Amino acid sequence: MSSNVLSPAREESRAEASPLRRLQARLHKVGRNPKFWFGLIVLAPTLAWYMLFAFLPIINALPLSLQYYALLDPAKSRWVGFENFRMLFNNPLFMPAVTNTIAWAVLGFTLGLIAGMGIALCLVSVTRGRNLYQGLIYLPAVVSFIAVALLFRILLEPQTGQVNMILNRLHLPEGKWLTSSDSALVTSVLIGVWKGIGGTVIILTAGMLNVPEEIYDAAKVDGVNSWQKFWKVTLPLISHTLLLVTILGAIGSLQVFTEPTVLTAGGPGNATFTYNMLVYRTGFNDLQLGVASAAAMLQFVVIVTISLLQLKLFRPKWSY
Repeated sequence: MSSNVLSPAREESRAEASPLRRLQARLHKVGRNPKFWFGLIVLAPTLAWYMLFAFLPIINALPLSLQYYALLDPAKSRWVGFENFRMLFNNPLFMPAVTNTIAWAVLGFTLGLIAGMGIALCLVSVTRGRNLYQGLIYLPAVVSFIAVALLFRILLEPQTGQVNMILNRLHLPEGKWLTSSDSALVTSVLIGVWKGIGGTVIILTAGMLNVPEEIYDAAKVDGVNSWQKFWKVTLPLISHTLLLVTILGAIGSLQVFTEPTVLTAGGPGNATFTYNMLVYRTGFNDLQLGVASAAAMLQFVVIVTISLLQLKLFRPKWSY
């Protein structure tokens, strides 16, 4: 009987060794699985790409944001602490860039989500040709934005553009679209939403199609109408997909650069001048790499914070 009773020291040693042994056993099992090595080989180029062009620049930007970087003679660079952030906040373009970026993010995110949800609901109800419709909706996303921007600039030109010609023949008020500070931001956002809505539609459609049909059948038996079916059944069951779309949409909206740069170059005035354009101008036009790095680090912190808050507040606690 005494041989089966362990001393407290031996029991504690076994308790500590047990998790380590289980971890070693799992690692050994994973290492012997050919699928693990195949997946690692397949993902290695992607991981290397992100390490070189995403993670490494972020790591290098942190010390760069706290020093005055002499581009022509890096040896003369000196530590300035938070002076770069003070210069950033004192930049007269800082507040217009922040205001325009927030307005762009709120408007683009809202319109993109609502329009994407509506189109996805229509596609779910289609039984034939759904893949064709999805391909057509996603087509603008694969077209070069340079070509799209040139096309819309021609169509929306106030004097010779076809849009104003059509409105004139219909006796409707014409617009200045991209040449007026009152409408340039909204017009650019609408073009950006049209260009990128295909990805949102595909993700939401896939999420809706993944909902078990039996749940809809049970709801139909209970006598729910179309609105109740969407609000009480579809929306809660695609909450994981919706969370992914909202996070990606928020990140993309807060990093907008190509659309205002190509469409309006930040004008007219500073009506469409966004935060990423400020980072670009500070770093490459003014050659203030330290200030530009400080601006980029501030944007990184804000985006990570917003993403974590979205995960914390809206992440579903359940699954099916």
